[in-house]
Parts: sequence; structure tokens; C-alpha cells
Amino acid sequence: MIALDKPLERLLKEWEQQRLLTALDRHFALEMSAMHADSTPLFTFICALLSRQLSLQHTCLPLNLIDNSNPLAEVTAQCQLLGSTVELVDALSQSSAVGTPSDTGKPLILDGNNLYLQRYYQFEYQVSEQLKRLCVPIDVDDIPHTQTLLSALFSPTAQALDWQKIATATAFSHKLAVITGGPGTGKTTTVTKLLLLLCQQQTLTIKLVAPTGKAAARLSESIKASKVRLATELGQKSDPLSLTALAAVPEEATTLHRLLGVIPNSHRFRHHKDNPLRLDLLIVDEASMVDLPMMHKLLDALPEHARLILLGDQDQLASVEAGAVLADICAGLKQVSADGVSQWRMRYSPDKAKLLSQLTASDLTPFVSPDAQIGDALAMLMHSHRFQGDAGIGLLAGAVNRSDLEAVLHVWQQGYQELLWIEHQDTPQGNLGLQALLTQSVEHYGVYLKAIASGCHTPSEIIDRFNQYRILCAMRVGEFGVEGINASVSQALAQAQLISLSHEFYAGRPVIIQSNDYNLGLFNGDIGVILPDETNHSRLMAHFVQADGSLLKVLPARLPSHETCFAMTVHKSQGSEFSQVALVLPPRPSAAQRQLLSKELVYTAITRAKNHFSCLGSQKIFEAACAQATQRASGLANRLWQ
Repeated sequence: MIALDKPLERLLKEWEQQRLLTALDRHFALEMSAMHADSTPLFTFICALLSRQLSLQHTCLPLNLIDNSNPLAEVTAQCQLLGSTVELVDALSQSSAVGTPSDTGKPLILDGNNLYLQRYYQFEYQVSEQLKRLCVPIDVDDIPHTQTLLSALFSPTAQALDWQKIATATAFSHKLAVITGGPGTGKTTTVTKLLLLLCQQQTLTIKLVAPTGKAAARLSESIKASKVRLATELGQKSDPLSLTALAAVPEEATTLHRLLGVIPNSHRFRHHKDNPLRLDLLIVDEASMVDLPMMHKLLDALPEHARLILLGDQDQLASVEAGAVLADICAGLKQVSADGVSQWRMRYSPDKAKLLSQLTASDLTPFVSPDAQIGDALAMLMHSHRFQGDAGIGLLAGAVNRSDLEAVLHVWQQGYQELLWIEHQDTPQGNLGLQALLTQSVEHYGVYLKAIASGCHTPSEIIDRFNQYRILCAMRVGEFGVEGINASVSQALAQAQLISLSHEFYAGRPVIIQSNDYNLGLFNGDIGVILPDETNHSRLMAHFVQADGSLLKVLPARLPSHETCFAMTVHKSQGSEFSQVALVLPPRPSAAQRQLLSKELVYTAITRAKNHFSCLGSQKIFEAACAQATQRASGLANRLWQ
């Protein structure tokens, strides 16, 4: 079943040195082999592949997708798998280490053609069962009255269908609701109107959460702004909706970790199925960032009676850890036309389509599907209010999301003021493109650094100025990764006499936290700025804006693992929004780096920008990234839609 050019242990070591496997992959395979007397070289090798899948954020190893002639994608293949997928499945199923969905007491589980670590099989199975349990309708007692309230909340629009109104009706009439859409499509506005509708009719314990502190802070700000707009609208007309109910709509969001209750030095949380959360409705923003294990913990802690609403952009980068839960939930809505173009289309059961049509005075019969499955709980917002139809950022984001390379090139060629292309240009004096980026960064970061020097601004005002601009990198290492760009920007700002690098901690140094410190209340991805303490200007403190808008001040020496943050990865930028964004792509990416350059990464970077987007790159690399879609191996979508 397997042909090797050298002994397997020697090959595993070579593959680790070539970075085709990690040290963990090699040790896992060897340990699994040592623990089971009937192990074969084939079993050991498959264990190494399975471990590599998890390190690449896949939840399983699809055996039918292995390239038998070169399963590790080596330059010169030193390993081949012999026989068909059926024979491979049969060989693995005979191992004492491999169980089945009906026999889950083994370290590995084989479900059809998918091989799982037992733990991840349980995560996937239980998440699918919990979501299906939640996917039930809630009776609407008074349809005419609810229709009147919805009409009061949503004014007539130019669009044929008001998807915000439909999304609100979907969430109002379902225990589970998943509201997705790109930036500016009104997810937060929609959920604020939904909460007003619910608070109008009953008293609920509602919690708002997001995966990170900055995402929670943004959610709080958005809810507050939406409430102000709604209060103005309601105050200008006589509606059946109550301003008292609007006041009951919660504003403060927290992180998932805080909600679940962190137990120091433990992977467990205080809240779980035996100690569930005390709430009636949970709203999770930026759900695309929630990985499979965390979604499992969250659903496990949800009370039996509670409702759940997930908000997010299904086209963004998936979570940093294993799984792509939001994308899997939405997978059944994606349809591919005969010419290969993907588009989203809602799927409702006849009963759900009828109810939504009644509540919203819309005709949803074209979306009736005999196999709607979880589609009854989904609502997709189509119209962006942030990026108008002729706005360069919106057009570029849309073209990238469709992998329409012709449209991508056309947008760049139109000369939109909100878009700037910076070409990599190697010269004896250095990369001219990098120099242009550094000039741009000195100009934009100089705004907040000069505010510090003036001594006339509060820490909150300074942090707000810092957050107007950010450099996003596709990679962590290298001259054009986070490490290299941070070093280059620091030097450029020092040469402009805007900062002093004589000490590790200096006024104006931005820092990003790299590990959780539950005692301090700082978490991986939190961003702060080193500033003089307002009560003692001779003392420097790290200032962090918390989810409730308050400032957390920490002595720099007490900070957990951190690094400078003039530049950050695109992954870490999820949940954030900046007035101006600069994306850095490597000029000559390695084979491993090319695998990370995807349309989701570029789309996520573009949509972090509100007013201006620039990119340092080359046309070839930019287009290659736009043409590559991220595919994460998972069985969750099939469990939810079949």
C-alpha cells in the first residue's frame, strides 16, 4: 500500500527539515505507531498527514483527495501510496487505532473517506447536532401586529427585496439565526432593530460577544450608534415602537473568553453544559473568527431555552485555528453557474418562505427549496451601504471575492482616488516600493505621534488617531512580513525624529499582545499604545481600549508576550476597521507562502479600509492570490446540509 525510497523514520526527519512536516507531525506519527502493535508504515505515514492537516487548520484528512503519486507534494517524490481510496480506507479500518462513528473509543475516527482525530470528530459532530437542535421555528403569535412593527422599523427601499427586513424577520421567528454579509451591509443595524422588536414584546437577558477585545469594542460602538439613529427616527414619527424598549437594548459587548469564564492554567471554562450560561439570547459578532473547538465550547454552554444569533462575513478569512464554521454553515447557499461563477442564493422551506413573506410583505416563493435544511435559519445581506456601487474599494473587494481577474485589473486601472497601487521595484538603492510605503507610513503615523508630542490630547484621542491607519502583512517573517515591516517603519519614524529607539518602551510605541493574561485582562490580539501616564507624565504606561470604551493601563514591564504593531497580519486585523489600510505582499513568496496567499486574505485586507486602500505588491502575485480560494477540509457542511 505504500512505496518508500528510504526508511520511513529517515524520511519523516527529512520532510521535517524541508518543512513539509512539523516536528509535532513527526513525533505524533511515531508515537501513534509505537502505541499500537499492529501499526504499519502506511498507518504511520497517514498519521503524519493527519497531523499536518490539523496544523493547516483542516479538521480532517479526506483520503480521497490525497495525491497518491506524491502525497507530500515533494519536488521529487520519495513516497507513493499504492491502490485505490477504497483499499486505503479498508487498510486503515483494520487498525486497532481507528474507530468508526458508531465506535468512537479509538484515537482516530474514520467517517466515510474522512479521517479524524477522535477529539475533532466529536467537536464536529456535536456542533452539527447542536446547530440542528437550535434550527427550529418560534411561533409568531400575532402576525399582523409583527408585520406592522417591521414596517415601522424598515422604510421602503429601492431594492426589490429588503434583506435587512427579511433577516430581522428570520431571526425573530427562529431559535437560531445566522446573519451574514460583507462590510457595510447593515448586520449591526439589523440586529439592533431585531433587539428593539424583541425588547418591545418581552424581557430577555441578552449578551453581546465577539472573539476579540477590539471586535467587542467595535460591536459596542456600532450598537450605540445604531440606537442613536433609531431614537432619532422614532422621535420623528408616531410609531407603535417604544423608546423605552430601545433603552432596554444592551450596548456593552464582551469577549467569548470572558463570557465563558476563563479558568487560569486550564483549557476548560467555568460555563459548560453542566453549568450553562445565564441568558436568553446570545449574539456573536465576527463569527468567521470562531474556530471549531471554540464553537463547540460555546454551544455546549448555551442553555436549552436560549436563542443564538451569529453575525459575520462568510467571505472573510476563516479562523486562525482549525475549522471554518461560518463558511460551512453558509456552504449550502453557494451555487455555481455553468460558466463557473459562484453566487449566493437563499433556501427556505415552504412554511418558512410563507411566514417570511407574510411578515415582510415580500414574495419569497422563488427561494423555496425542498431541501432547505439549515437554510431556514440563514439570512444574507446583499447591499453595501459603506461601499457605493461606483466606489473603488467596494468594486475591488467584489472583484477579488469573485476571483474575477479581468475586473480586478480594470478597477486598478481606473485611477480611483481611494485606491493606490505601489509596485515592488528593486534598484541598487533598495526596493523603491518599500520606500514609498515607508514615506506613507511616516506621514500617517506622524499624526498620532505629533499629538503625543504636543501634550494637548488625551490617551483616547491619541489611540483614535493611531487607529486611522494600519499596515497589514500577508506574512509574519521576512523583509516584507510583520517583523521586517515593523523594523523598517520604526527606523523610518526614528529618522524623522518622531520616536526614539534608545529604549525598549518609548512614548508612542504601539504593541500587540501575543498571549493571554487573564489576571491583567489582556488577550492575544489586543492592541495598545505606550503613552505618558496622565497623572504622572514621567511614567510610561501601556494604554488599551476595552470593550466598554474604558482605558486599561498596564506598566510596560508587566505586559505579557508582545511585539511592536505598526504592522500586523491580516489575520490579526479581523474585527478591526481603519480609515486607511496598506497591504504588503511579498515580491517573491516561497511555495509555502504562496499557499497562504488567497482571495480571502486579500478581500479581508481590502474590507478593513473605510476610505483608502493601498497595496505594495506585484500584479502577478496579487492576481495569483485572488485566483486562489481557501478550502478547509471539514465534514460539517455535509452534516448540516445533507
